[in-house]
Amino acid sequence: MTLDKTLDAILRSECSHLGTSFGSRGGSHVVVAHPSGRKLFSKIESAVEQTIGEAESLRAMGLSINTGEIRNLVPEVHASGKTADDRAYLVTDYLDLKPSIGKAGQKALGTRLAEMHKNGSNKDGRFGFHVATYCGVTFWADQRIGDLVKRIQANQPDAELDELERQMRDKVYPVLLAPLEGKVKPSILHGDLWSGNAGTSVSQQPLQGYSSEPSNSQFQPKPCPYPKYTHASSSYYGHNEAELGIMNMFGGFTQDFFQAYHSVLPKIEPYYDERLRSYELYHQ
Repeated sequence: MTLDKTLDAILRSECSHLGTSFGSRGGSHVVVAHPSGRKLFSKIESAVEQTIGEAESLRAMGLSINTGEIRNLVPEVHASGKTADDRAYLVTDYLDLKPSIGKAGQKALGTRLAEMHKNGSNKDGRFGFHVATYCGVTFWADQRIGDLVKRIQANQPDAELDELERQMRDKVYPVLLAPLEGKVKPSILHGDLWSGNAGTSVSQQPLQGYSSEPSNSQFQPKPCPYPKYTHASSSYYGHNEAELGIMNMFGGFTQDFFQAYHSVLPKIEPYYDERLRSYELYHQ
């Protein structure tokens, strides 16, 4: 299948380290680099802000997990930006994932995600993100819980609901957040990590990377022993427990995951479980 001319030009310009030519295979978003045979995921979208946000999310997570046991948790970004016709493009490694994650995978994901949260702190100590990502760009209490109440009230005014929301702000939030005083730093979060955005490589073979360093051939395979797990990110720098809220809400992550996670980042008590339930409201 012939590639879109704009995409072909982008690949030849920004992904020349992966191959000298590129072809489409197996779907509109799958690209194969030649002669390496490396599969890439590519897209050009009219949703510019969201596409750029996804690219920057993957880059931010990648910077915090590029060494040791946690490397390759997310796909590498090879190219991103805006086209001349005001669209946005993104090119990453292609992930051929199966949705289920076995016992060993749950443990590995828990450990790696905790290490990412631990190592991926914002250098200037600020919460949020430098571009819009459609998850972490608004303040939780005002723009999520407060906005949810306003939308309900617009359809059916309810004085009791107003009072409950006021009590949440005045009495519940301060109690839940008090144990975190001085203990929380802004950590890079995936932002949309539910079971549909995580999986393990279908291939039983180690994933392959390619290097353009001089060798017997221009594109030399090199082993990449750790499977990638997550994609479709919507990152921001926030409280690490917020990540666990959505994971707990939609399921798919076992006690093996949570035990491994908390072996790296222990629970902050009291009110850990209550905070996770309150963070679930973000995604209602």
